[in-house]
Amino acid sequence: MKKEVRIGISFLVIMLALASLVTGGVGIKWDQESALVSEGEKTCLSYSVYNPWPESTYVTIEPSDELKSILVLQDVESKLVPANTPSTQAIPVKFCFKIPDIYTRDCWISGLICKQECEEEQKVYAGEVLVKAVPPPTEISGTGGSATTMSVSAPLNIKVKCNAHARNFTLLYVLLAIIAAIIIIILLVRKYRKPKIERDKERMKKLQEKIKRESKK
Repeated sequence: MKKEVRIGISFLVIMLALASLVTGGVGIKWDQESALVSEGEKTCLSYSVYNPWPESTYVTIEPSDELKSILVLQDVESKLVPANTPSTQAIPVKFCFKIPDIYTRDCWISGLICKQECEEEQKVYAGEVLVKAVPPPTEISGTGGSATTMSVSAPLNIKVKCNAHARNFTLLYVLLAIIAAIIIIILLVRKYRKPKIERDKERMKKLQEKIKRESKK
């Protein structure tokens, strides 16, 4: 019995010693584990970060490697989370991103006049959002030491919505209108320039004849 008590006391002392070494960190709260997004549209998610430790902590947020590979835009912010911030007063940190065009499109011209039928299965990418405790900005810029980076994570599944649509002929109509306008301008220029040229030739001919008559005199 005494041996078990000694083991229990030793374990408690070790845990208290380890706890005394931890002076900073972060916790994360979230209300969604999946997001439905559209191709090419900017999407923003917000996570709540708290800090129950006795030292203030700077945090930043980023996706895990599984999600980074399919994002064309990652717009993150860094925030200071004051010491002793309880979970009930967690501070929101925003994370924005874009998904590229990933579904097959039938285009007539390179990337133009396309239609999308959405016959493929919905694309889903599974990963995590990482909230990291990082050094203050002065240290990030290289003027400080190499503080240990801690992080917490939340699961995130990104479901990409396929928006079916028929071909948009607006661009084709605009191109045809421009071509037609150019042809009309050319025809009008030729129509009104031709008589002027002919009149100039006629005047030149009369002038030459007049010169010849005067030279004979």
